[in-house]
Amino acid sequence: TILIKIKSNDSFKKKEMSSRMVSRQQKLRWLQEGRGQGQLDTYKPFLNVRDNKSLTERSSRVYGYKTQRTHHLFSDLELALFLALDRIQDIEDIREQIPLDLETTVQIAEDLKIPHPIEQNVHQIITSTFFIVNHSPLKPPCFVVKALKSTHLELKRTIAQLELERRYWEQKNIPWFLFTEKDISPTAIDNIKWLYPLNKVNTDIYTFSKIDFYQTYFIQKPELTLIELSKYLDTHYSMEAGGSLLEIRELLAQRYFLFDITKGYRKIRCRDIEIGNIQYLEKLH
Repeated sequence: TILIKIKSNDSFKKKEMSSRMVSRQQKLRWLQEGRGQGQLDTYKPFLNVRDNKSLTERSSRVYGYKTQRTHHLFSDLELALFLALDRIQDIEDIREQIPLDLETTVQIAEDLKIPHPIEQNVHQIITSTFFIVNHSPLKPPCFVVKALKSTHLELKRTIAQLELERRYWEQKNIPWFLFTEKDISPTAIDNIKWLYPLNKVNTDIYTFSKIDFYQTYFIQKPELTLIELSKYLDTHYSMEAGGSLLEIRELLAQRYFLFDITKGYRKIRCRDIEIGNIQYLEKLH
């Protein structure tokens, strides 16, 4: 802070303006490069972790099993939502940091007489957190989610930008949802983080024999927790410590077995475990 005060204000302002103008030119170049376009593994997020140097929260780069590519997430809230979305069977594609057409958002702002994000008298491109493609016949084919901490909703300019975003997608007849940390269980996120590294579906010849094996013990020892059962099996079958828990975790992650995701995995008992959708399992087989 002391160093900044010693420097000339004019020099500081020029440097700040130059930085912002370069940023604006770069964003236009990103659009020309095809950012914000494509699908699944060909999609390029408009913003990525390396480019966005103004981040104040922890960012993440996470591999997506549905898209087969790395996703760029700008907060723990975005990470939590992404992990939850990537686990939903009916969701087909997840595209993060998707840009809104600038001319359209400027026109909406003028019509509503609300401020549009602007820097150095230049209108800025607004992005939505996630654009989701959904193949379930019971739900819309696509929808958009904005992930935002609830504390940001106290700012008038944030409310104005959210309304711009909502109206933009409304014009396209695409449902838009606001998501905050209040909309998801911390326990569910802990469970998903525990399962996510093993989420890739495995259909080797041993998978179905493992399902039968563990299903038998889930029925025989309903009062044991997963941790207690795994210790018992490791000892009983002379397995490496943690070996059976890893296999159970894989089967849970790949949905061969199901449990209440809002209940901590350390407290899950064998009686809480259910076999997955039989038709789905047969299809995989």
